Amino acid sequence: MSQHTISLKWIAYTFLIGLSANACFSILTIAAIPFSPFPFLTLFFAVNYFYSLYIKEAQNEVSIRPAWAALIIGGSSYAAFLGARHPELGSNFISVTLTLILTIWLMYKLLFGDKHYSA
Repeated sequence: MSQHTISLKWIAYTFLIGLSANACFSILTIAAIPFSPFPFLTLFFAVNYFYSLYIKEAQNEVSIRPAWAALIIGGSSYAAFLGARHPELGSNFISVTLTLILTIWLMYKLLFGDKHYSA
């Protein structure tokens, strides 16, 4: 009998990867945002550590969908933040809606899904 566990480290690091990847993309493409090397460093270290987690827990198929949701939540939440901070860039309705829907789904999955977690 195998124990299915949702890795909270996967969720945290994929959220951080989505957040920093969107920050890097925004720094390179939007002129209103000043350059900073910290999102690039964060992206490098988060991807490096997540890859080592992925190699160590390669058979953890239960964490894949929540990890993808956390990646999209990270990217769209930074897009919503930029839309709120710089209104001239456009509306942030879609990114806020996507962030809320995926966050509600992820919380439902963590609270009422399988009750096995690994930190």
